[in-house]
Order: sequence, then C-alpha cells, then structure tokens
Amino acid sequence: MPLFSAASAASTAAPDLPSAATDSDGRGKATRPPLWLPSPYLVLGGLLWAVLSAAAWRTPLCCEAGLQAAIVERLRASLLHPAFPMTDLPAVASAHYSPYALLQGLTARATGLAGPSVVALAASVNLLLLLTGIGRLTRQLTPNRWVPVVALVPLALIHWADPARWSAPSTFAVAVTLHLWAWTGCAAVRAPRPGDPKPGRAPTWPEAAGIGVLLGLVLLVHPLTAIGAAIGCLALIAVRTRTRIRPILSRWVFAAVCAVAVAAVWPYYNGLTAPRTPPEGRTTRPPAIGEGVRAAAGGTYAWATAYVPPGEVVLTDSRPAMYALAGHGAYVLADALPDAGLATVERRERSRAVAAYLDTSTPQARRDGITGRYGVRWLLLTRNQRLPENATVLAFSPRTGEVLARVGGSGKATQASAR
Repeated sequence: MPLFSAASAASTAAPDLPSAATDSDGRGKATRPPLWLPSPYLVLGGLLWAVLSAAAWRTPLCCEAGLQAAIVERLRASLLHPAFPMTDLPAVASAHYSPYALLQGLTARATGLAGPSVVALAASVNLLLLLTGIGRLTRQLTPNRWVPVVALVPLALIHWADPARWSAPSTFAVAVTLHLWAWTGCAAVRAPRPGDPKPGRAPTWPEAAGIGVLLGLVLLVHPLTAIGAAIGCLALIAVRTRTRIRPILSRWVFAAVCAVAVAAVWPYYNGLTAPRTPPEGRTTRPPAIGEGVRAAAGGTYAWATAYVPPGEVVLTDSRPAMYALAGHGAYVLADALPDAGLATVERRERSRAVAAYLDTSTPQARRDGITGRYGVRWLLLTRNQRLPENATVLAFSPRTGEVLARVGGSGKATQASAR
C-alpha cells in the first residue's frame, strides 16, 4: 500500500530533521530513524481516516448523501435498467449511473446492505484511495516525508466545514486522479535521455492503455475533475520525459484514444454527450421548527422512512425530505433538482402537479386525479400545508412539525387532531 511504501521510502532517503549522534571519533553525524518507525503520514493519515470514516456513518441523508443512497437503491432493484434516482421513470440516459455508482450497486446486491450503509462504507474506501494517492504522488515529487502531512490539514477542514455536502463521486474521481498522475509520472520518466548511461524504455502499450482507461473512468464519474486530470497528465509527460516526445507520442495518443473509447461505450450513457444535472445551490433553507404531536424515533426523517416502503411514490415539496425518502428506496413525484436526463416536459408536468395538489383551492377531485395518475400513496407535508380530506396521518415530527400521511380512506378525524 502507498502509505506503508511512503514509510519505507522515507527511511532510505536523507532525513528531514537530522539528530546528532557521536561516533567513536567524537564527531557528530546524522542518524536515520529506525526502520520500524512508521512515517508521520502513516500515523496521522491513519488517524484521520479512522475519524472521518466513523463520521460518515452519522451523516444525515440529505443533499449528496441522500442522492447517492437513492442511486444505490435503484441499482439494487434493477442493475441493468434502473429508474431515475428520485422519480419512478426508467433512466434512459442518466449521468448518475457511472462506474462508481455501478460498483456501489454491485456491493449492495452482493452484501444485502441498504443504500445508506453502502454510501457510508464507500466513504471509507474513497478516503483510503485519496490518502494513498496523496502518499504515492508526493513520494514521486519529493523525499520529504512531511509534505503529504501538510495535505491532511485542508482535507480535514473541507470535510468538517459541511459533511452533508461532501461529494462522494468527486472524492472518488480526485483519488483516482492522484493515482493516475503517479502512474503517469512513473511511466513518463522511464524513457532515457539520448546518451544516458542508465537503461530505460518508453511506456509500454499496456501501461498507456491502463492510464487511458483510468482517465476515461474519471471522465465518466466526474467530468470537471477529468479536465484537471488530463492537464496534469500532459504536464507530467512534458516535464518528466527524458527524451524527445516524438518517439513515444504514439503511446500517449493511444492512451487518449482509450480514454475516449471508455467514455463513449459506457452502456448507461455516453460520457462525452450525456447531459449533466447542475450542482445544487446553497439556497436550501432548513424547515421551520414546530411542535409535534408524537415523539419521533431515530434521526432525521427516520420517523417517516420507517413507514414508507421502498418503491412507493411520495408527494412533497420539502427538499430535505426528498433526499431522505429517496435514500431509503422511495420515490418522489417531483424532485426539486430534477435529473437532466429526464425530459423537460415531464419535469414541468410533475412540478405543476405537486404545486396544484398542495394548493388549498384545488378541488379534491383534481387531487385524486393527480394521485391516481402518478401512483401517489403517501404525502409528506410541512406544518403550514393542509391535509386533504382523504389523508390518514401516520407520523409527526416533533422537530419540524411535518406530517406523514397516507392517501385513501377517511382522514377527517386525524386531520382535526393535527390542527
């Protein structure tokens, strides 16, 4: 593993903080740390990994975490033909189903773990890839074993600033990029300069293919990161190649062709032309604090997800509730941040249906038509929204005043008690 390799490599390099020792002649000389002594990056990086991995299991299913858990649930339900993460429609070309998502879905199907558990487990794996990538790349650039330690500071600060919005795919893409750069730098430096007494060779065709596949993987998972990954590879090739680039240009062109091919033939969507969902803004306001009627068990929205079975459709305009419900396997009628692969007409119709249903002036007959058309059986309403006549309340949130109700049957008695 790169973390352990960093420790052994640093022990053979010149020490950064030499200590004085006296030999038989009385002269001072620098001593190296013992071989068994782990590197500071191994110790501090391992500690950070343990802390952040534990914190991943306590991250609420809102924003990015809820969306990733929903993607896992869709792939666990249907690996070859998943639905959109939030809405119950076939995902014809959703960019969410990347190789990273597919790996999570395979993990869920193999282990039987639910989406939230797979997302938390993947966070630990992503962080391990990121830390080993930092150690591997910095070991190529400098023998100073304190350099990778400096990178741990912003890594910890970025995570703790807003853990709920920590993007798992982008973290995975950055981690793969670091390993990609380390591999590219190692392959590029193997070609010797003319007249170099040391034997060398150009990057092999399998190496070029592997580098290209990794770059294509990053492009499928996170296109913006792939741009920086490609620029970094070009810089490493230009700086570290020890001979003229022309004799080995065909190898790197082959790597680029492999990257494009991987992005183009991905079966879920074309990585070069797939529409991308715009990133979520930070305009989401937390729900108002309200008084509940019954105590809620568990964390955020556990009081609601305990009632709604996977695959059921819920009507709500609460964005935090959308992500929590979808992360546990349910669907929502209209997503506040709809998938870019979903047809614009369908998105608008669903948004209008939600607005019409929640409008107090809408006749009950039209509300019934909306629930019948989209298969809605559940409502999650805020404290300021009125319950329809045929809704039966099942649970309340004492923190937000939100209500979970099931459509159908007589809900007049429960509605009066909710007031």
